[in-house]
Amino acid sequence: MQSEDQELILMENIFRAWRKFFLGKTNKVEVMEFWRHVEDNLFLLGDELSAGIYQHGLYDKFIVRDPKTRMIHKAQVRDRVVHQLIFDYLLPIFEKRFIFDSYSSRVGKGTHRAVRRLWNFGREVSQNDTRPCWILKCDIKKFFDSVDQRRMFSLIEKRVADKRILSLIEKILGSYETQSGKGLPLGNLTSQLFANIYLHELDYHAKHFLKLKYYLRFNDDFAIAHQDKKILEDMGQEIQRFLERELALSLPREKIILRKFDWGMDFLGYVILPCAILPRTKTRRRILKNIKFDTRLSRPVPSYLGLLKMCKAFKLKQMILHKITDNQSQFYV
Repeated sequence: MQSEDQELILMENIFRAWRKFFLGKTNKVEVMEFWRHVEDNLFLLGDELSAGIYQHGLYDKFIVRDPKTRMIHKAQVRDRVVHQLIFDYLLPIFEKRFIFDSYSSRVGKGTHRAVRRLWNFGREVSQNDTRPCWILKCDIKKFFDSVDQRRMFSLIEKRVADKRILSLIEKILGSYETQSGKGLPLGNLTSQLFANIYLHELDYHAKHFLKLKYYLRFNDDFAIAHQDKKILEDMGQEIQRFLERELALSLPREKIILRKFDWGMDFLGYVILPCAILPRTKTRRRILKNIKFDTRLSRPVPSYLGLLKMCKAFKLKQMILHKITDNQSQFYV
Protein backbone atom coordinates (compact mmCIF):
# COMPACT_ATOMS: atom_id res chain seq x y z
CA MET A 1 0.00 0.00 0.00
CA GLN A 2 2.79 2.40 0.92
CA SER A 3 4.54 1.60 -2.37
CA GLU A 4 1.35 2.37 -4.31
CA ASP A 5 0.98 5.68 -2.46
CA GLN A 6 4.58 6.60 -3.30
CA GLU A 7 4.05 5.78 -6.98
CA LEU A 8 0.88 7.88 -7.03
CA ILE A 9 2.71 10.83 -5.47
CA LEU A 10 5.54 10.38 -8.00
CA MET A 11 3.10 10.47 -10.94
CA GLU A 12 1.33 13.54 -9.53
CA ASN A 13 4.70 15.29 -9.29
CA ILE A 14 5.66 14.23 -12.83
CA PHE A 15 2.42 15.58 -14.30
CA ARG A 16 2.84 18.81 -12.28
CA ALA A 17 6.41 19.16 -13.59
CA TRP A 18 5.17 18.54 -17.15
CA ARG A 19 2.53 21.28 -16.87
CA LYS A 20 5.15 23.78 -15.68
CA PHE A 21 7.59 22.75 -18.39
CA PHE A 22 4.94 22.78 -21.15
CA LEU A 23 3.78 26.33 -20.38
CA GLY A 24 4.79 28.68 -23.20
CA LYS A 25 6.42 25.97 -25.34
CA THR A 26 3.57 25.06 -27.69
CA ASN A 27 5.53 26.37 -30.68
CA LYS A 28 8.39 23.91 -30.14
CA VAL A 29 8.33 20.92 -32.49
CA GLU A 30 9.96 18.44 -30.10
CA VAL A 31 7.60 19.48 -27.28
CA MET A 32 4.50 19.01 -29.44
CA GLU A 33 5.73 15.59 -30.59
CA PHE A 34 6.07 14.56 -26.94
CA TRP A 35 2.62 16.04 -26.21
CA ARG A 36 0.92 13.92 -28.89
CA HIS A 37 1.38 10.85 -26.65
CA VAL A 38 1.92 12.73 -23.42
CA GLU A 39 0.22 10.28 -21.04
CA ASP A 40 2.08 7.28 -22.43
CA ASN A 41 5.36 9.20 -22.34
CA LEU A 42 4.89 10.42 -18.76
CA PHE A 43 3.74 7.03 -17.42
CA LEU A 44 6.75 5.39 -19.08
CA LEU A 45 9.01 8.02 -17.50
CA GLY A 46 7.32 7.37 -14.14
CA ASP A 47 7.91 3.62 -14.46
CA GLU A 48 11.60 4.19 -15.19
CA LEU A 49 11.99 6.57 -12.25
CA SER A 50 10.12 4.24 -9.90
CA ALA A 51 12.22 1.24 -10.96
CA GLY A 52 15.46 3.24 -10.75
CA ILE A 53 16.39 2.53 -14.39
CA TYR A 54 16.02 6.05 -15.79
CA GLN A 55 19.02 7.21 -17.79
CA HIS A 56 19.64 10.79 -18.93
CA GLY A 57 19.73 11.25 -22.71
CA LEU A 58 22.12 13.16 -24.96
CA TYR A 59 22.10 16.90 -25.58
CA ASP A 60 21.52 18.92 -28.74
CA LYS A 61 24.12 21.69 -29.07
CA PHE A 62 23.70 25.11 -30.62
CA ILE A 63 25.31 28.54 -30.38
CA VAL A 64 23.58 31.75 -29.29
CA ARG A 65 24.98 35.27 -29.47
CA ASP A 66 23.34 37.69 -27.03
CA PRO A 67 25.78 39.35 -27.96
CA LYS A 68 28.29 37.15 -26.12
CA THR A 69 28.78 33.81 -27.87
CA ARG A 70 27.63 30.85 -25.76
CA MET A 71 27.31 27.14 -26.40
CA ILE A 72 23.88 25.96 -25.25
CA HIS A 73 23.12 22.29 -24.53
CA LYS A 74 19.44 21.38 -24.86
CA ALA A 75 18.28 18.13 -23.25
CA GLN A 76 15.53 15.90 -24.61
CA VAL A 77 11.97 16.73 -23.53
CA ARG A 78 11.66 13.78 -21.12
CA ASP A 79 14.92 14.82 -19.45
CA ARG A 80 13.73 18.41 -19.14
CA VAL A 81 10.61 17.15 -17.35
CA VAL A 82 12.93 15.40 -14.89
CA HIS A 83 14.92 18.64 -14.53
CA GLN A 84 11.70 20.45 -13.64
CA LEU A 85 10.86 17.70 -11.13
CA ILE A 86 14.24 18.04 -9.43
CA PHE A 87 14.09 21.84 -9.54
CA ASP A 88 10.68 21.84 -7.83
CA TYR A 89 11.98 19.48 -5.15
CA LEU A 90 15.21 21.36 -4.39
CA LEU A 91 14.04 24.97 -4.63
CA PRO A 92 12.07 25.12 -1.34
CA ILE A 93 15.00 23.49 0.48
CA PHE A 94 17.67 25.91 -0.72
CA GLU A 95 15.82 29.13 -1.56
CA LYS A 96 15.35 30.00 2.12
CA ARG A 97 19.11 29.64 2.68
CA PHE A 98 20.18 32.06 -0.06
CA ILE A 99 21.21 35.56 0.95
CA PHE A 100 18.96 38.49 0.03
CA ASP A 101 21.54 39.96 -2.36
CA SER A 102 21.78 36.94 -4.69
CA TYR A 103 19.97 38.04 -7.85
CA SER A 104 20.33 35.40 -10.58
CA SER A 105 17.47 33.06 -11.56
CA ARG A 106 15.30 33.89 -8.56
CA VAL A 107 11.71 35.10 -8.39
CA GLY A 108 11.56 38.83 -7.69
CA LYS A 109 15.25 39.37 -8.43
CA GLY A 110 17.01 39.66 -11.80
CA THR A 111 19.46 41.92 -13.64
CA HIS A 112 17.64 45.22 -13.15
CA ARG A 113 17.26 44.77 -9.40
CA ALA A 114 20.93 43.80 -9.07
CA VAL A 115 22.08 46.89 -10.97
CA ARG A 116 19.76 49.16 -8.98
CA ARG A 117 20.95 47.58 -5.73
CA LEU A 118 24.62 48.21 -6.56
CA TRP A 119 23.75 51.81 -7.47
CA ASN A 120 22.02 52.16 -4.07
CA PHE A 121 25.09 50.63 -2.38
CA GLY A 122 27.28 53.25 -4.04
CA ARG A 123 24.96 56.09 -3.05
CA GLU A 124 24.83 54.86 0.55
CA VAL A 125 28.58 54.26 0.96
CA SER A 126 29.43 57.60 -0.67
CA GLN A 127 26.68 59.31 1.34
CA ASN A 128 25.14 60.74 -1.82
CA ASP A 129 28.51 61.38 -3.47
CA THR A 130 29.99 63.38 -0.58
CA ARG A 131 32.56 60.76 0.46
CA PRO A 132 34.86 58.35 -1.40
CA CYS A 133 33.35 55.08 -2.55
CA TRP A 134 35.16 52.24 -4.28
CA ILE A 135 33.54 49.30 -6.03
CA LEU A 136 35.23 45.94 -6.52
CA LYS A 137 33.73 43.86 -9.34
CA CYS A 138 34.81 40.27 -10.01
CA ASP A 139 33.90 37.72 -12.66
CA ILE A 140 34.71 34.07 -12.02
CA LYS A 141 36.58 32.53 -14.95
CA LYS A 142 34.50 30.03 -17.00
CA PHE A 143 32.27 29.28 -14.03
CA PHE A 144 29.84 26.80 -15.61
CA ASP A 145 32.69 24.87 -17.24
CA SER A 146 34.64 24.76 -13.98
CA VAL A 147 32.07 23.60 -11.40
CA ASP A 148 33.34 20.53 -9.55
CA GLN A 149 30.52 17.99 -9.76
CA ARG A 150 31.54 16.03 -6.67
CA ARG A 151 31.63 19.19 -4.56
CA MET A 152 28.31 20.21 -6.08
CA PHE A 153 26.77 16.87 -5.16
CA SER A 154 28.16 16.97 -1.61
CA LEU A 155 26.56 20.40 -1.02
CA ILE A 156 23.17 19.02 -2.05
CA GLU A 157 23.66 15.77 -0.13
CA LYS A 158 24.00 17.71 3.12
CA ARG A 159 20.39 18.91 2.78
CA VAL A 160 18.67 16.08 0.90
CA ALA A 161 18.06 12.64 2.39
CA ASP A 162 15.92 11.04 -0.36
CA LYS A 163 18.13 8.47 -2.10
CA ARG A 164 16.04 8.46 -5.29
CA ILE A 165 16.37 12.22 -5.64
CA LEU A 166 20.10 12.05 -5.00
CA SER A 167 20.44 9.30 -7.63
CA LEU A 168 18.66 11.50 -10.20
CA ILE A 169 20.87 14.48 -9.33
CA GLU A 170 23.95 12.32 -9.87
CA LYS A 171 22.65 11.30 -13.27
CA ILE A 172 21.91 14.89 -14.26
CA LEU A 173 25.36 16.04 -13.15
CA GLY A 174 27.01 13.10 -14.90
CA SER A 175 25.15 13.74 -18.16
CA TYR A 176 27.57 16.53 -19.11
CA GLU A 177 31.29 17.18 -18.70
CA THR A 178 33.75 19.75 -19.98
CA GLN A 179 36.50 17.63 -18.47
CA SER A 180 36.47 14.75 -16.02
CA GLY A 181 34.06 15.55 -13.18
CA LYS A 182 33.68 19.22 -14.20
CA GLY A 183 30.98 21.40 -15.68
CA LEU A 184 27.31 22.35 -15.80
CA PRO A 185 25.49 22.69 -19.14
CA LEU A 186 24.13 26.09 -20.09
CA GLY A 187 20.53 25.34 -20.99
CA ASN A 188 19.44 23.07 -18.12
CA LEU A 189 16.90 24.49 -15.69
CA THR A 190 18.74 22.65 -12.92
CA SER A 191 22.04 24.36 -13.82
CA GLN A 192 20.66 27.73 -12.73
CA LEU A 193 19.72 26.38 -9.31
CA PHE A 194 22.92 24.33 -8.99
CA ALA A 195 24.93 27.50 -9.69
CA ASN A 196 23.19 29.35 -6.86
CA ILE A 197 23.70 26.42 -4.49
CA TYR A 198 27.39 26.23 -5.37
CA LEU A 199 28.07 29.96 -5.12
CA HIS A 200 26.00 30.31 -1.94
CA GLU A 201 29.17 29.10 -0.25
CA LEU A 202 30.89 32.26 -1.49
CA ASP A 203 27.90 34.41 -0.50
CA TYR A 204 27.88 32.97 3.02
CA HIS A 205 31.64 33.46 3.37
CA ALA A 206 31.41 37.07 2.19
CA LYS A 207 28.49 38.02 4.42
CA HIS A 208 29.15 36.03 7.59
CA PHE A 209 32.94 35.62 7.75
CA LEU A 210 34.22 38.68 5.89
CA LYS A 211 31.27 40.76 7.21
CA LEU A 212 30.80 42.55 3.89
CA LYS A 213 27.66 44.65 4.21
CA TYR A 214 27.66 45.94 0.62
CA TYR A 215 28.11 42.67 -1.28
CA LEU A 216 25.89 41.28 -4.04
CA ARG A 217 26.09 38.58 -6.68
CA PHE A 218 24.44 37.89 -10.00
CA ASN A 219 25.40 34.45 -11.31
CA ASP A 220 29.24 34.40 -11.48
CA ASP A 221 29.59 38.20 -11.26
CA PHE A 222 29.80 39.78 -7.84
CA ALA A 223 30.49 43.26 -6.54
CA ILE A 224 31.40 44.93 -3.25
CA ALA A 225 31.19 48.61 -2.31
CA HIS A 226 33.36 50.19 0.42
CA GLN A 227 34.90 53.53 1.38
CA ASP A 228 38.37 52.05 1.80
CA LYS A 229 40.27 50.99 -1.33
CA LYS A 230 42.84 48.96 0.64
CA ILE A 231 40.15 46.92 2.38
CA LEU A 232 38.64 46.02 -0.99
CA GLU A 233 42.05 45.00 -2.33
CA ASP A 234 42.50 42.70 0.68
CA MET A 235 38.96 41.31 0.27
CA GLY A 236 39.65 40.55 -3.38
CA GLN A 237 42.70 38.50 -2.47
CA GLU A 238 40.87 36.69 0.33
CA ILE A 239 37.95 35.80 -1.96
CA GLN A 240 40.44 34.63 -4.58
CA ARG A 241 41.98 32.21 -2.08
CA PHE A 242 38.56 31.04 -0.86
CA LEU A 243 37.31 30.25 -4.36
CA GLU A 244 40.43 28.26 -5.22
CA ARG A 245 40.54 26.41 -1.90
CA GLU A 246 36.86 25.63 -1.28
CA LEU A 247 35.20 25.64 -4.71
CA ALA A 248 38.04 24.89 -7.15
CA LEU A 249 37.24 28.08 -9.08
CA SER A 250 39.58 30.64 -10.61
CA LEU A 251 39.49 34.41 -10.21
CA PRO A 252 42.35 35.76 -12.37
CA ARG A 253 43.66 39.30 -12.02
CA GLU A 254 42.08 40.51 -15.26
CA LYS A 255 38.66 39.52 -13.86
CA ILE A 256 39.12 41.76 -10.81
CA ILE A 257 38.21 45.42 -11.40
CA LEU A 258 38.47 48.11 -8.74
CA ARG A 259 37.13 51.58 -9.54
CA LYS A 260 35.86 54.68 -7.80
CA PHE A 261 32.10 55.00 -7.92
CA ASP A 262 32.19 58.39 -9.64
CA TRP A 263 34.42 56.99 -12.41
CA GLY A 264 31.59 54.64 -13.40
CA MET A 265 31.36 50.87 -12.98
CA ASP A 266 30.43 48.58 -15.87
CA PHE A 267 28.13 45.94 -14.38
CA LEU A 268 25.72 43.52 -16.09
CA GLY A 269 25.48 45.57 -19.26
CA TYR A 270 25.08 48.96 -17.59
CA VAL A 271 27.41 51.71 -16.41
CA ILE A 272 26.63 52.76 -12.84
CA LEU A 273 27.44 56.36 -11.86
CA PRO A 274 26.41 58.43 -8.81
CA CYS A 275 24.06 60.56 -10.93
CA ALA A 276 22.61 57.91 -13.24
CA ILE A 277 22.55 54.38 -14.62
CA LEU A 278 23.52 54.35 -18.31
CA PRO A 279 23.51 51.67 -21.01
CA ARG A 280 26.95 50.31 -21.82
CA THR A 281 28.59 51.96 -24.87
CA LYS A 282 28.69 48.65 -26.77
CA THR A 283 24.99 48.18 -26.11
CA ARG A 284 24.15 51.65 -27.44
CA ARG A 285 26.20 51.02 -30.58
CA ARG A 286 24.55 47.66 -31.20
CA ILE A 287 21.07 49.12 -30.80
CA LEU A 288 21.87 52.10 -33.04
CA LYS A 289 23.32 49.79 -35.67
CA ASN A 290 20.23 47.58 -35.63
CA ILE A 291 17.92 50.59 -35.76
CA LYS A 292 19.78 51.88 -38.80
CA PHE A 293 19.99 48.67 -40.81
CA ASP A 294 17.03 46.56 -39.67
CA THR A 295 14.12 47.62 -41.88
CA ARG A 296 11.51 45.81 -39.76
CA LEU A 297 12.91 46.10 -36.23
CA SER A 298 10.12 43.92 -34.90
CA ARG A 299 11.62 41.15 -32.77
CA PRO A 300 14.28 43.12 -30.83
CA VAL A 301 12.05 46.06 -29.82
CA PRO A 302 10.62 44.64 -26.55
CA SER A 303 14.08 43.51 -25.43
CA TYR A 304 15.62 46.90 -26.30
CA LEU A 305 12.95 48.84 -24.42
CA GLY A 306 13.20 46.41 -21.50
CA LEU A 307 16.96 46.87 -21.42
CA LEU A 308 16.62 50.67 -21.40
CA LYS A 309 13.68 50.78 -19.01
CA MET A 310 15.69 51.47 -15.87
CA CYS A 311 18.49 53.64 -17.25
CA LYS A 312 18.99 57.19 -18.49
CA ALA A 313 18.70 56.88 -22.27
CA PHE A 314 15.87 59.19 -23.34
CA LYS A 315 17.19 59.96 -26.83
CA LEU A 316 17.88 56.29 -27.60
CA LYS A 317 14.37 55.30 -26.48
CA GLN A 318 12.88 58.04 -28.68
CA MET A 319 14.86 56.79 -31.70
CA ILE A 320 13.49 53.28 -31.20
CA LEU A 321 9.92 54.54 -30.83
CA HIS A 322 10.26 56.76 -33.92
CA LYS A 323 11.54 53.73 -35.86
CA ILE A 324 8.46 51.74 -34.79
CA THR A 325 6.17 54.62 -35.82
CA ASP A 326 7.87 54.91 -39.22
CA ASN A 327 7.50 51.15 -39.80
CA GLN A 328 3.81 51.25 -38.90
CA SER A 329 3.26 54.21 -41.23
CA GLN A 330 4.91 52.34 -44.13
CA PHE A 331 2.72 49.30 -43.40
CA TYR A 332 -0.52 51.28 -43.67
CA VAL A 333 0.48 53.26 -46.80
